[in-house]
Amino acid sequence: MERLRDRRTEPSSRALYAARVVHISVQPKTWFGKLMAAVVGTGVMLVAFFISIIVFAVIASLVVVAVIYLMWAARRARGAVESQIIDNNSCDPGRS
Repeated sequence: MERLRDRRTEPSSRALYAARVVHISVQPKTWFGKLMAAVVGTGVMLVAFFISIIVFAVIASLVVVAVIYLMWAARRARGAVESQIIDNNSCDPGRS
């Protein structure tokens, strides 16, 4: 393949700017920093664990309440249908 020559490009119409990059390192360097990172990390994990237990309990109780409500509504509807059947059967057999 033929090597391309370096081409000079025309300067663009927009002005170039210098970007400032700020690099923050949070990696601990001393034994005390490592100990504190471990303590803070463990605390964050425990808080997340307890929050997940609370969320699970709330969702589980909502499901239980929904199931109880559906069972209650089905029982009430079944009772209404049975009372209509009993009312229809209690008519005189000669009349329709």
